[in-house]
Amino acid sequence: MSPIHLLELNRAVPGGRVEMFAVTDGDYPGGWFYRFQYYAPDNRAILRYDNAHDDDLGKHHRHIHAGEDTEIDFDGIVLHVARFGRN
Repeated sequence: MSPIHLLELNRAVPGGRVEMFAVTDGDYPGGWFYRFQYYAPDNRAILRYDNAHDDDLGKHHRHIHAGEDTEIDFDGIVLHVARFGRN
């Protein structure tokens, strides 16, 4: 049995709050089930990354409040977390 790796974070940041969750899961693309969310102070989601559903965008998604959802590349969980932090 493969070891389970987990990332879990819920933290206030300047201008809002960040929630990040990721767990290894071979049933999901890239071997991880994840959702990363950045919320405004009123709890409105501003930015989300996830791979929780299939749609026309592909397996990995970026959802932007008042913007267009887009497919994003997944090059491993560490790079994905770093990309989310830069957005």
